[in-house]
Amino acid sequence: MPERLDANAVGQTHMYHTVLDTSDPSAESLQRQIAAVAKRAPNWIAMYGPEDAPFERILGELHRQGVSAPVFGATSFAGVFTPSGFLRKTCLLVGEPIDGLKVAVTMQKAEAVHAKEGAARACQDLVKQLGSTPRMLLMHATPGFEERILEGIGQVFGKKVPVFGGSAADDNMLGNQRIVSHLGVLPLGFVLVGICSAHDVKGAFMGGFLPAEHSGTVTRVDRRVVYEIDRRPAAEIYNEWTGGAIAEQLRLGGLVVLNTNLCPLARTVGAAHGMDRRILSHPQAVILPSKALSFFSEFAVSDQVTLMASTPDPLISRVRRTVERARCLPARQPQGGILVYCAGSLSTMRDKADRICREFSDAVGGAPFVGIATAGEQGAFFANAESWHGNLMCSTVLF
Repeated sequence: MPERLDANAVGQTHMYHTVLDTSDPSAESLQRQIAAVAKRAPNWIAMYGPEDAPFERILGELHRQGVSAPVFGATSFAGVFTPSGFLRKTCLLVGEPIDGLKVAVTMQKAEAVHAKEGAARACQDLVKQLGSTPRMLLMHATPGFEERILEGIGQVFGKKVPVFGGSAADDNMLGNQRIVSHLGVLPLGFVLVGICSAHDVKGAFMGGFLPAEHSGTVTRVDRRVVYEIDRRPAAEIYNEWTGGAIAEQLRLGGLVVLNTNLCPLARTVGAAHGMDRRILSHPQAVILPSKALSFFSEFAVSDQVTLMASTPDPLISRVRRTVERARCLPARQPQGGILVYCAGSLSTMRDKADRICREFSDAVGGAPFVGIATAGEQGAFFANAESWHGNLMCSTVLF
């Protein structure tokens, strides 16, 4: 039987988490586990798992047992955050009929060139399903064109609907990531989840890094490829700022992902309570012969960029701080939550993944949750403000 944190054990919550054991290939094992979910007539299901998660089997069994609730989710780097720890299993957060939420899901196959238009159509579909504008969107996309999706969302909703979420990830950046909904499983595209609620559905977005002493201006760029900072090759500048972190790649070219997990570049996009709000960007590769530096998110000419730095401890404690920011303490006890945590940050401290789970569980007061380790994070820093795509960040949604 699946592990479970019963909803009745946590105040008035009407959600629960379930860990599916799919190691037994027999149909009977999965049937029994899905029957336990179907019996409680789910209102919606969030589903996350590693790259080898059998999403198709699970969706097929849900369908066979008459579960018509909307399903949404994605693959997660190495495992899933749960109240039971960080597990390499398929994990569900399930809403029950009296949870006060109305959830609609749309999924589209898309590439960068059509993502903006597809996202706009998806938003219109969500409004049609919900009968009103959602209070919040949850977004899961395959990596590479997240900014286009946000542009399409903004075309329909402007800044009044915040977007939180994270991009699907795999174990080794080999293209094995997938998104999932009750409509199926896709290796390329996006899922948007529209949420309406009688009470506040809250989210927060955080970096957890501090500025170092180096900063400059982007002077030549093509979206995710920065050619020049302060009119010099971007990879040269970055290597100098970091004391030689990418010296070998500067000479030979190639990926720098593992060299740069703790030293992203940042753009300031606002401020609150005397503190800047920054979007982080993770360097991906050195491109020769131009010595350009590619990233997992976009820049524009004249962007002011700052080198950032962190260590594992602040990257763990930011989970609690993200929840506190979302709850605007003091506030009501959340019914449940979804944690979005960058896979790049997690890869620097895999042995501390269970600590991240405990930090989040304590912060939400023991409410049920699931969490995904992502290849890009989305969120908004303020109400009625722009939603952003960044890297090496943390976001959360509380119900």
